[in-house]
Amino acid sequence: MGAVSKRAKKIRSSSEFDSTRLQSALRPPAETSMAYSWSLPDIMAARDDQMRGSFARPVRLAASMRTDDALYVARSNRLAPQRCIEVEIVPVKGARGKGVASEAEAIFGAKGVGVSVETLADINGCLVDHGVAFATNVLTPRDDGTRVDIQVHYWPIEHVKWNSSKQCYVTRVGSATDERASYSTEEEEITHGDGRWIIFSTHEHEPFKQEAAVLPAALVWARRAFALRDWAKSSVAHGSAKVVGEMPEGVALQDANGLTPEATAMATLLRSIVTDDAPAGIRPAGSKVDFLTNNSTAWQIWTTLVESADKSAARIYLGQDGTLGTNGGAPGVDIGALMGVANTLVQSDLGAIERGLFTGSIEVWTAINWGSSDLAPTRRYMIPDADAEADRSAVIARRTSFFLDLQAARDGGFVVDQKYVDELAKTYDVDPPTLPEMPPVPAAVVPPAETPPSAALRSVR
Repeated sequence: MGAVSKRAKKIRSSSEFDSTRLQSALRPPAETSMAYSWSLPDIMAARDDQMRGSFARPVRLAASMRTDDALYVARSNRLAPQRCIEVEIVPVKGARGKGVASEAEAIFGAKGVGVSVETLADINGCLVDHGVAFATNVLTPRDDGTRVDIQVHYWPIEHVKWNSSKQCYVTRVGSATDERASYSTEEEEITHGDGRWIIFSTHEHEPFKQEAAVLPAALVWARRAFALRDWAKSSVAHGSAKVVGEMPEGVALQDANGLTPEATAMATLLRSIVTDDAPAGIRPAGSKVDFLTNNSTAWQIWTTLVESADKSAARIYLGQDGTLGTNGGAPGVDIGALMGVANTLVQSDLGAIERGLFTGSIEVWTAINWGSSDLAPTRRYMIPDADAEADRSAVIARRTSFFLDLQAARDGGFVVDQKYVDELAKTYDVDPPTLPEMPPVPAAVVPPAETPPSAALRSVR
């Protein structure tokens, strides 16, 4: 009989990594100044940049989109599980694996110093917005020389672009020698797992085109913003009545100097009617004053557009439109609902973060400190199993109904024996309980017959 097969796993060794190089932290370039006011052509141009893998303008677009309340709430709900779901460090089998995992807990655990909650929030947000996110490792040897610790830092994606000819990501890196320099003269390639770089994505091929929320949400934001703008204009038009005057027949409206005195007086009267609290006014004989109001019901379309955009925002970020609460209520997120399907967006995000940290940082840390990555533990999100919870709830409901039915049979005076219990348990698909064995009923004791008095006298004689 052959040996038990093991899952294929790439083993990393400490010789692959240049610890001296990895101890120097990279410095992001200075941020570029770009406008935050957007026209529809600007929005379309930023979407085109996202499709090309050039992220400078899409980052600014995503930041501007978060000023919209519907997009802000939907995105915040998408990121909420990452902050509140607990994590565990799972060791490989064996005593050494447990020892490595115990040390990894202090680096990569929930309260570890190697990866902070804030760093993970930035990574998750970038992954949602742009379909890919980046981070760097910084190595720090301990003073006693026993271990080399790792810190993970988010790398701003605005400095990254996809190089289609090299088929890799490249980034600008800030100069470490000249504080005035914004960018280095050369671009550095980003290679996942080289000890320096970590790439988080849910797709292998061009993930920035696959699940980047900024692509569909950009037009939702534009539609909603323009609808709100036009809604405000329509509201002003509905709330402001216009007054129009007509001069008496034969009275001139203008002369060589402009408006005639009569026309000027008429205009003053009309303005006082609209803007002043004038209790009275004099209208020339034969003149007319008409009020014009906007009686159109076209304003209703803006309500429909805004509500449609709200639902679209939820569908894009959450995969559903039922998590924003009832109208007038505070929006909220039900983590149980988000975890209800095995392939939810949240599970996809957390899975990408798990894989990225494991292959890009935890394996590196293990290989450098123990010579090989075969002892690398896994940092795993403890996502609730919604299917298991539903199964438990169904079993509880069936058992409750079973015992209620059983009690009703007993109260009705029916014979409830083990056979009846077994048959009823099959109906409810539950395990039948075993009735206690009843003690045997003792045989009735027949008292001896009394001896008649005459017979007793004869026996004495």
